[in-house]
Amino acid sequence: MGVSQIYAQGDRCSSIRAFCAGESQFVFPNSNAFNGDLAVAESGPDYRCLDFQPYPAWFFLKVKDPGSLNFRISQTVNSDGTGETLDVDFIAWGPFNEGDPLCGSSALSASRIVGCSYSPSASENFIINNASRGQIYVVLINNYSELPGFISLEQTNLGLANAGTTDCSIINILGDDRALCEDIPVQLTASNVEATRYEYYIFDDNADDFVLLSNQISPILTVTSSGRFKVIAINDNTGLALDDEVLVEFFENPIATTPNDLLGCSNEATALFDLSQVYGEITEDSQNSISSFVLNFYSDETNFANDIAIENPTSFEGEDEQKIIATITNERSGCVSNAVAFKLKIASIPVMELEAETIFCIDADGNLLNTETIGKDLGSEYIYNWNVANDPDGDGVQNPVLSFTEIPENSDISLEIINKQTGCSNNFNTKITYYSAPKNITFGISGNDFEDGYVVTVNANAASGTTPVYEYQLDNGSWQIQSNFNNVKPGLHTVSARDIFGCGMATSSAFRLIGYARFFTPNGDGFNDTWNVINDPQVSISKVLIYDRYGKLLKQLDPQGRGWDGTYNGEIMPADDYWFVVDLRDQNSGIVSEFTGHFTLKM
Repeated sequence: MGVSQIYAQGDRCSSIRAFCAGESQFVFPNSNAFNGDLAVAESGPDYRCLDFQPYPAWFFLKVKDPGSLNFRISQTVNSDGTGETLDVDFIAWGPFNEGDPLCGSSALSASRIVGCSYSPSASENFIINNASRGQIYVVLINNYSELPGFISLEQTNLGLANAGTTDCSIINILGDDRALCEDIPVQLTASNVEATRYEYYIFDDNADDFVLLSNQISPILTVTSSGRFKVIAINDNTGLALDDEVLVEFFENPIATTPNDLLGCSNEATALFDLSQVYGEITEDSQNSISSFVLNFYSDETNFANDIAIENPTSFEGEDEQKIIATITNERSGCVSNAVAFKLKIASIPVMELEAETIFCIDADGNLLNTETIGKDLGSEYIYNWNVANDPDGDGVQNPVLSFTEIPENSDISLEIINKQTGCSNNFNTKITYYSAPKNITFGISGNDFEDGYVVTVNANAASGTTPVYEYQLDNGSWQIQSNFNNVKPGLHTVSARDIFGCGMATSSAFRLIGYARFFTPNGDGFNDTWNVINDPQVSISKVLIYDRYGKLLKQLDPQGRGWDGTYNGEIMPADDYWFVVDLRDQNSGIVSEFTGHFTLKM
């Protein structure tokens, strides 16, 4: 619940003050032995239960909505209801009608008493039952303790069934304070009271008090200048006088200055604009005269007419040639400036192809194989800002293209390109990755000519500091990503590996695979009747030894002879697998190596 606080009260019925409960507590400082000049209420009214009426405060209320009104009166040391509690008493009279006298013995008689209490409590309650619209009730509140404090008066049954309400229009006679945006006279009208005449005052700063302007029958006063005005609405028949104050201020409308068009950068149909960039231009004529103001932007004429401002002007998505309307609003007065308009302009953003990865080729020692470059010359209308030194001619302007003859210290390269005319810019980033040819090639051999053929596996060793991405070749065949070659035929071979980015290749030394028949059938039919290795002119075979599966030597063959006929000591051997060992001498190198394998005798 809100609190409505005032700092004076009527200590005599003739200076009675109006109040309304509304949704607020009505809080006021009490009259006490230290500040009051009337220690006991005036004589005349029937005070019924109040044998003693110390330091009185007189109020009246007017019923707006009919029903019952429940009130609580309380008194504490502090205005927010905290601190020591103080004894408070009251008496209420009514009802009265508009124009009835509210003071004196005839008005405040015993027959009109609707509530009275002199209990020692710091909180009192009274009820007005079945109040009718327009009825007036008078309330006298006593400060029995005579100590300084604050009294609150509030309605406790607001919002409940059959609850009445008080009329707050009797409090706000002149209405709210007024902030006016033009020097056009305004009329103050004292309304909602029954008065026979009106006294209007203006506050004089030199006198530090209100000075009488007019004493008139009319409730209307024409005001042409700023000031704080007060009216006292007086009913000479009842002696009732109500007063109210209002602040009237005349303000000049802010002046908005048309700004330059606003540039945005995009390669699309729309761009994001920070409209606050034109703030200084639009408000330059208002900044010295207005302490606090709001700048509103509108995306088109329709939204301007409907007062629908752009919600986020610092990030507005606009189109090329779109017209934006702007106004300045004085936050204190609410006065709005003339409307100004400017256009949005979209300029293109510099574009350059710069991959996320830039490939440099190096040798086995880590040196660049060739001079490498990054970037592209888009023309002299651009500024190029690299994160590495790139000003070989020393003119303070970086070149559009980086040139490297040595590996740079930083492999993360960034570039900002700025259009000199529009200021539109774009940022590009790339990371240098180093690749090279294999330092050397090794290989492994598995399988044999008798089963599924030979398998040759290539191992390519990368140079230090490089990322190996290789493809492989057998002899002069096709390149492949797999490092294994299957079903390799007997004979002399080489294997190679190369970097897929063109940084070079390496080839192994030549190696030989021996060929032999996988099976033979010594049945005398003239086909595959004997078994021997396949001799090769490049290889010297000194001996061929044949063993059974248990390792027993069965035959030593002449490599140049017709081969083994499948017998041992004149007896044909059973169908089975047999093993052989071959001693080889390379004709070129002279190196002797041993080769083993097995074959099948079939019947």
